[in-house]
Amino acid sequence: MGGLYAGPVRSIDAGAHPVIRAVLLILGLGLGANALWLAAVANLTLGTLLVGLLAVAFLVWAWVFRRLPGLANGLIVAALAALLAWSGFLSWFGNHNTVDDHEDAVIVLGAAVHGSTLSNTFKERLDTTVAYHQQNPDAWIVVTGGQGPQEDLTEADAAATYLESQGIPGNQILRDEKSTSTEENFRFAKDLLDRQLGTTYRVGFITDDFHVFRAERLARAAGLEPTHLSCHSPWYFWPVNYARESAVALWNLLAGS
Repeated sequence: MGGLYAGPVRSIDAGAHPVIRAVLLILGLGLGANALWLAAVANLTLGTLLVGLLAVAFLVWAWVFRRLPGLANGLIVAALAALLAWSGFLSWFGNHNTVDDHEDAVIVLGAAVHGSTLSNTFKERLDTTVAYHQQNPDAWIVVTGGQGPQEDLTEADAAATYLESQGIPGNQILRDEKSTSTEENFRFAKDLLDRQLGTTYRVGFITDDFHVFRAERLARAAGLEPTHLSCHSPWYFWPVNYARESAVALWNLLAGS
């Protein structure tokens, strides 16, 4: 009876291996192509590097899958499941907007500018800002972001120019042109708002859904009690954005920052 039982199991396992290997190869090649394409058309980021490394890991795993013990493969699957669950939480949290259109000001978090052209991510944030302004036209708007190595002007300047082209008065826009991180975005924006509005005001921030969880923690650390409004990046940015944000948000959470 034992021999009759073991045979079919070995047969099923043998049949499953090529399918699993094919799936891993497809994932590796797909993620690799995504990383290479984004590295060519967009600014190089930590997310691009992480997706590239993940692509290599899938290709290596496809090669050694049959040689690894079942426990090792199981641990890898568990780690990937945990990563997907964490990314899912960031998406869920970021898509629960809390603005009520009665804020005194909104802070638009900076994003990449390619030369002098807004990245798709930044343009989505600014289009969301325009939509918010239509609902709450009296709110001050703080645009944030200094000038990076692949940018011809500051992110704040590029953002202000775009918002003015969409009909938002320039005298309603405050510019933080010094910040180089999300932490500094909030710290410098708070300084601007404190000078403009005093110390008692309601403020929201605008960023991508994947970024909201970490951004809210950083805003509170800067002394703000913000609401938030999210926008959505194109699907082909999801691997890069969620890989970077999952890693950085988890690192900050474990570090207590």
